[in-house]
Amino acid sequence: MALVSGRPPVRLLDGGSPDTWTELDLEVLAQWQHLKDAKCPGCGRPLAQHLHNSRLGREEQIEDYTAWTIDCPAQQAIAEGQEMWNKENKASIDRHSKGDGPDPRMGTFWLAQGQGESLPQPEK
Repeated sequence: MALVSGRPPVRLLDGGSPDTWTELDLEVLAQWQHLKDAKCPGCGRPLAQHLHNSRLGREEQIEDYTAWTIDCPAQQAIAEGQEMWNKENKASIDRHSKGDGPDPRMGTFWLAQGQGESLPQPEK
């Protein structure tokens, strides 16, 4: 966020001045980059653990892991809703696929609402 906004990391949340970067700001950014670089981009575990797992006493192998799936009922409900929506809008989708009309899916966002949850309301 600091890099995108140009505001020093130490001043991001307080909204105060000055907007000049100090040595502390640069150190915070350098440490953040180090932590980011030290993690596996795939699973987020430390890269060093992949290269030498101290518990195993060696480099990790595929066999050291077990893959699991977790079924998300909210995402499954969205998938069912999308399938029904696609069937109801098949003609518009087909026209768009043939280059004749706008994409009816543009601007469509999917949310899952559980019992007792309310949908987000626009700010007034």
